[in-house]
Amino acid sequence: MSTWTREAVEALGPTTDVPTVASIFGVNKDTVYAQIRRGEWTATRVLTLGRKIKIPTRDLVTLLYAPDAAPAPSNSEAEHHCASRPNNPSSEALTSHTQCGCRVADSAVIHPLRGA
Repeated sequence: MSTWTREAVEALGPTTDVPTVASIFGVNKDTVYAQIRRGEWTATRVLTLGRKIKIPTRDLVTLLYAPDAAPAPSNSEAEHHCASRPNNPSSEALTSHTQCGCRVADSAVIHPLRGA
């Protein structure tokens, strides 16, 4: 198959093999096998069943066809979500979440890479 669509990937079933994954990504299957063997394959989960290697198609669909991520929140005072709270009359003076008591979600925190 030359062009992989979301429907074609989903039609593969719950898992697929490495040559199919290589075809979807447009790379040589030996490249994918080598990355898996070295532990460098991070695009999807890898299921090893004896000598067989299977890749979950749900991981492929999520990676390739996920909806666009929501825009990053702005740090400006005008867009501070606490400013819209009716019981917080002094919200215009707030400059950070530490002053209002909000907790920044873990997904909004950037963590350094290991070994960096």
